[in-house]
Amino acid sequence: MNWDKIRSKVMRSLKENLLTIATLAGVIIGVILGVCLKNSTDEPWSKRDAMYVSYIGKLFLNMLKCVIIPLIIPSLIASIGSMDLSLSGKVGLRAVVYYMATTVLAVILGIILVTSIRPGAGGIAEEDLQEQTTKRNITTADTLMDLLRNCFPPNIIQAGLQQYKTELVYPGEDKSMDMDTGATIDPADKSTWMFKSAWSNGTNILGLVIFSIVTGVAIAMCGEDGKPLLHFFESVSIVMMKVTTWIIHLAPIGVCFLVAGQLLEMKDIAGEFLKLGWYFFTVLLGLFIHGLIVLPTIYGLATRSLPFRFIANMGNPLATAFGTASSSATLP
Repeated sequence: MNWDKIRSKVMRSLKENLLTIATLAGVIIGVILGVCLKNSTDEPWSKRDAMYVSYIGKLFLNMLKCVIIPLIIPSLIASIGSMDLSLSGKVGLRAVVYYMATTVLAVILGIILVTSIRPGAGGIAEEDLQEQTTKRNITTADTLMDLLRNCFPPNIIQAGLQQYKTELVYPGEDKSMDMDTGATIDPADKSTWMFKSAWSNGTNILGLVIFSIVTGVAIAMCGEDGKPLLHFFESVSIVMMKVTTWIIHLAPIGVCFLVAGQLLEMKDIAGEFLKLGWYFFTVLLGLFIHGLIVLPTIYGLATRSLPFRFIANMGNPLATAFGTASSSATLP
């Protein structure tokens, strides 16, 4: 009798987590496939050959990214628009505060780990490392201001494709003068350098979230007049969730070919894995501390409950993130 109960629980657990298990199996099969194809010939694989192998995986990744915006925006607007107005304001404020707080904590943790472990210096002399490193000119103030600028994108369509960033213009080795203001430009002081606006490829999730929250609050404030728009976003959310479900079921196949293609692009698999060893360790340590200590602690303090059930329910996104190496792909 007990054996039947255990068997029933095991089968039910396997059925509930079938997609997660299949996705992890896709990662393993992808590694095996990539290694076998790599060793099948003495000639190095070209970028085009590797592209042929990863083609199916790239299609899967594109499908996932395609439904991110049509899924997130209507779902968030519909959720907030259907709430009580006082509750919506609290939810929106807490979402922004949570996003900003976790981002700042992640940046601080990353800086501490990289400074202490120095994964890029593993096996490379310090002077050689400095020659190989391309230094990005940026200031802390610009980084923080860019984060706030991205909260309010000038074009909501562009926010789905690009993020704003400030770039400093290197003035050269000698001091110079700004012809417009007459201020001195000192190469040793980045705060005096000229700067320019630039756009980098990538979804501006923060800007889309802010826009969705404001729109949801506006719908709630409009009362009956906002009901038709609310029903529209609810319908779009339901339809896109169905489409997302179809795409998610293709994850094992897509992940398999993505992993295999990435392995084929490596010149020397063993050498590349050796180079990435310290980097891999640093990333895992950072993810462990941030994902299993920092975020659960925040969850526990905010909800006054244990986070284990919530973490267990995140199995599918975690497996998708590991297989695709894309946080955007996990959003659906």
